[in-house]
Amino acid sequence: MDPEIAQQIGILGGTFDPVHEGHLAVARTVLDRCNLDLLLFVPALAPPHKDRALTPFGHRLAMLEAAVGEDPRFSVSALEAERPAPSYTVDTLRELHRRLGASQFFLVIGADMFAEIHLWYHYSELFTLSHLIVVARPGYPLADMAARVAGLPGVFRHDPARQTWQREDGFRIIHLPDVAIQVSSSQVRALLVQGKPVTGLLPDRVIGYIRAHGLYGSSDHGRPGQ
Repeated sequence: MDPEIAQQIGILGGTFDPVHEGHLAVARTVLDRCNLDLLLFVPALAPPHKDRALTPFGHRLAMLEAAVGEDPRFSVSALEAERPAPSYTVDTLRELHRRLGASQFFLVIGADMFAEIHLWYHYSELFTLSHLIVVARPGYPLADMAARVAGLPGVFRHDPARQTWQREDGFRIIHLPDVAIQVSSSQVRALLVQGKPVTGLLPDRVIGYIRAHGLYGSSDHGRPGQ
């Protein structure tokens, strides 16, 4: 689907270093559960909280494009490379509103990130630009989620049946407690460095791209089918 005509768009940001099957599984589930028209992957250029060197942006972008393939429900945006670093989520959302003003946005984050959202740059403005979809992470139970919502600006009404909190101005937080990423990019990088198989953790096209470009110290052990 063309992002210029989509009305409800999920935004999944991250370094995607590399993108893995956990990212894609969450994206598919969010699309289905939340009735979104499109899931937009937005790789970060230079996130302010990362203290390690990232794989060059062009490679991370190309791996995402390989991963989503021809799925019309997925799209990849390079907009963060078009602006000066660092990459702040609020700036990305402002730019998306400028480009796709008719759309409604749903920022997808993990429960671990939601626990620290009050530390994000201009975090309260996020809630005027996008709804939130919070996916489960180990060690972050529902009780913790409810306490975090209670600490945010405004008054929220909780709908337990839908696992949703809604503020008086219409801003919504949707919790998906049974959706979780079971693998991390750091785990995948470690396996690649060690020459261990990553089949099932990465899409075959991403494995092929990594091998073709010699990323993460990859070797033949990571090729599809092994």
